[in-house]
Amino acid sequence: MPTHGLEQLFGCLYNALWQQYAAQERRQGGVNEDGNSRNSHSQADGGETLQPTRRAGDMSELRRKLRKLHPTTSRRQSAPVRRDIPERPRQPEPEPAWQPPPGEPVSLEDAVDGVEISAPVGGPAYLVRSPLAELDAQYHELSGDFQAALTREESDLRRLLLGAGAADDLQPQDLIFLDLETTGLTSTPLFLIGTMAWEGESFVINQYLARNYAEEAAVISLLAAEAADKLLLVSFNGKAYDLPYVQMRAAATGVRFEVEFAHCDLLHEARRAWADRLPDCKLQTLEAHICGRPRHNDIPGSEIPEAYHEFVRTGNAAQMIAILQHNVLDLITLAEIMLKLPPR
Repeated sequence: MPTHGLEQLFGCLYNALWQQYAAQERRQGGVNEDGNSRNSHSQADGGETLQPTRRAGDMSELRRKLRKLHPTTSRRQSAPVRRDIPERPRQPEPEPAWQPPPGEPVSLEDAVDGVEISAPVGGPAYLVRSPLAELDAQYHELSGDFQAALTREESDLRRLLLGAGAADDLQPQDLIFLDLETTGLTSTPLFLIGTMAWEGESFVINQYLARNYAEEAAVISLLAAEAADKLLLVSFNGKAYDLPYVQMRAAATGVRFEVEFAHCDLLHEARRAWADRLPDCKLQTLEAHICGRPRHNDIPGSEIPEAYHEFVRTGNAAQMIAILQHNVLDLITLAEIMLKLPPR
């Protein structure tokens, strides 16, 4: 109903109630026919003409009756709901930060399927072997695709490796992929060396793990033994970081490391191919945008050193599972990137 209609209605109701009130007062002798109080002074009496008076209790009663007729008249009406404005869309939940697995402490032998082996130098270390064919199904075709591309004449992969200094007759078993996990960025011990090399009909990942700081020399010695007959090293920033780091730590621990081979550093190749298309050329950026395989619940690289120190202090290997998995994914991504690089 329009506002002016409501005002007229309440005006009529007010007048009707006031007439009812006046009639009741006349019956009780308190109000004249014209609505004035009988005890008010008139000009004939020499006094001032006064307006009819109403007792506070009667006015309160009048207001109460009006509110009873329309309870919402004394309240501010809420604005109508706008149906033409869509609700604010809900923001997606942020990806939860990686958390160490809960539960009771677990030993390395119970957490990881590996074996203790003796290195040529430095004593024992721990070896975790993972044939690519026994990992997730999405990686099962990687070995076959890589072998087919490497043996096909004039393939992009062959041109890439020839450009890195590889021999023309390079075979899958001549390559070794390398990825390190260290306790810092400079001059601190390394504790995990991951390699991926061809064995039989597919790739196999070997992870040499130092269970304590004293086993670092054994880990480096195991790498030197595996790399001795390889012709090409594949890394990501390995020319500036991985290979010099191994050589530095070999000298610090007294391990002879004089391996020489051609080196394909995929960081430089990725920058050549995708620097103008991607926000950066970090390994996991390439993994998500080029390989189409973003990681979930992966331990950040910045937290790996402290996680390893905690393992050495406590013996709880729960976080070592995440570190080993992180290292495996890094190695697999290297092979995937090689197959997706455009021609030079």
